[in-house]
Amino acid sequence: MTAPRSADANPHSEPPGLHPGFETGARLWLLRHAEVREDYQGRAYGNSDVPLSESGRVDTLRLAEAYGQMELATVVSSPLSRARLLAEGIADQSGAPLVIEPGLAEIDRGSWQGQPVADLPSEQVTGFYADPWTWREHGGENDAQLLARVWPVVTEHVARHANRELLFVAHYNVIRVIAAYALGVRSSKSFAFRIDPGRAALLTDVRAEPAETRTEIPQTSGWLLGHSNVSDPHAIVGLREELA
Repeated sequence: MTAPRSADANPHSEPPGLHPGFETGARLWLLRHAEVREDYQGRAYGNSDVPLSESGRVDTLRLAEAYGQMELATVVSSPLSRARLLAEGIADQSGAPLVIEPGLAEIDRGSWQGQPVADLPSEQVTGFYADPWTWREHGGENDAQLLARVWPVVTEHVARHANRELLFVAHYNVIRVIAAYALGVRSSKSFAFRIDPGRAALLTDVRAEPAETRTEIPQTSGWLLGHSNVSDPHAIVGLREELA
């Protein structure tokens, strides 16, 4: 197994820049679960185990079929049912092993949990968006705490699957903090990273080519955002050739 680099010894500080990566060549799909039931939409449901809407269930079947056609080394899922149902479908269709990781559960919203977003105290909302890395007056998690449990999951599974494709099925804030830390984006700017329900991002842990084998301008090591907010991985023109 590839050993974590020193930059991962303490993933509690804001990223100083692009993460150096592990040079495994692994390609990590970060897929958000489908739409939740209508009575939970517009609420800060956080890590509550809320159900899917009827539309979300239909999309879950569609997504399982689409991603189930990929050659995946593993499918890694949040334990929450809205993500786990999708992960189970993808694993069944692809034949890839399924791993349930408690560390991929959605962020804990503390006293906000279950409340309509429109009713949250405006001063608290302002404080959170100004400094999501450290703010936690609601008693839930901040981004630093979320990353501290999420990033070790990334480190473990990327190290196990060099030069392979693996897929995480998780939640918006989990995907947001993974992408932000890998790409060196500060938490206060990370909400610009868009991942709608049922869509995915692709991060590649770049393996730098040895100097003697380079035929073009070299790609340095680090994380590369290949695609974002993808609804169907097979609709991307030339995706398979690009990842070969």
